[in-house]
Amino acid sequence: MREAAGAWAAATFVLLTIMISTRFASVLNFAAKGEIPRDLLLQVVLLSSLRYLVILIPATLLLAIMVSLGRLYSDNEIAAMTGCGVGMGRLYRPYLWLAVALALLTAALSFEIGPWAGRQADYMVKSAKQLVQFTPFEAGQFKTVGGGRAMFYTAKMSDSGDKLGEVFARIEEADGASIVVANHGEQVTDPASGEREVHLFDGYRYFGTPGTPQYDIIKFRELKLRLAAPPFNYVNNQRKLEPIGDLVGSTDPQDEAEVAGRIAAPISVLVLALLAVPLSHLRPREGRYGKLVLGIVAYLVYANLISFGQAWIGKGKLSPVIGLWWAHGLMLMVAGWLIARRQGWVRGFGG
Repeated sequence: MREAAGAWAAATFVLLTIMISTRFASVLNFAAKGEIPRDLLLQVVLLSSLRYLVILIPATLLLAIMVSLGRLYSDNEIAAMTGCGVGMGRLYRPYLWLAVALALLTAALSFEIGPWAGRQADYMVKSAKQLVQFTPFEAGQFKTVGGGRAMFYTAKMSDSGDKLGEVFARIEEADGASIVVANHGEQVTDPASGEREVHLFDGYRYFGTPGTPQYDIIKFRELKLRLAAPPFNYVNNQRKLEPIGDLVGSTDPQDEAEVAGRIAAPISVLVLALLAVPLSHLRPREGRYGKLVLGIVAYLVYANLISFGQAWIGKGKLSPVIGLWWAHGLMLMVAGWLIARRQGWVRGFGG
């Protein structure tokens, strides 16, 4: 169990690092375009990694068991253990304990933790994009905010966006409209609320009603404006991020397919653990990694069967009652046949 757990941790770490690097590159692209703040990169990537574990745990457990048993076979320890009366059931015991623990972890990640983490990351990205896109200033452009209640123009901006050139603004107020003209200005954004504080310097403020001579003209050295960001209403448009409670009981085929996929994740951990032990059997002088390719092929076939089954359920071609149990059944039949062959109850090709 110790050796298999160590191999599982190492394989999971390596594959998770690769997947996180890929995710980080895509998120970094958004940050480079200025669509999300750079300080959110690490949080988004770490939240996304929790969802990746649902995919990785079944595969890495299969590989860990096969690597662990491969060493025992290549060192002839399995032969010695078999000669001492250790049967298949005793060989399974440590790996099944590990599989049950990882299946419970996978169930928690699949049903609750993974979708929650995905929603948090999605919320952070969409909220940050809105705050970044909400800017009343763009060099050489008139921009309206607040549903047209205010319009701003600046002749130029610094690369960081905090320094403004000549500024023109028209602001609708409760008792009229005001025009503001300033020589230069600067703005500061609150990263939490998105509220902008604009400081305008050396300008004039004209207040009154167009078409009438009643106007107030105020010369100012500094004028401070506060611009609140529009309210952000988060909408989750990804079914895979929905809470499990919102999916169970739904008659929508797509919801039923998502539920079947989440149930399949922890079950696949147990099924692949059952498959890994007989699949790891090595003949004398056969390399300890000789069966890893078969293990990878078995996992890919299993994962594709689950994927095809989900697609059929989502299209209404497969009853949700049948679900993905047929895919699990097929793999269990293969595992059963390998166990029977290993025990000498049946003879396989060339054996």
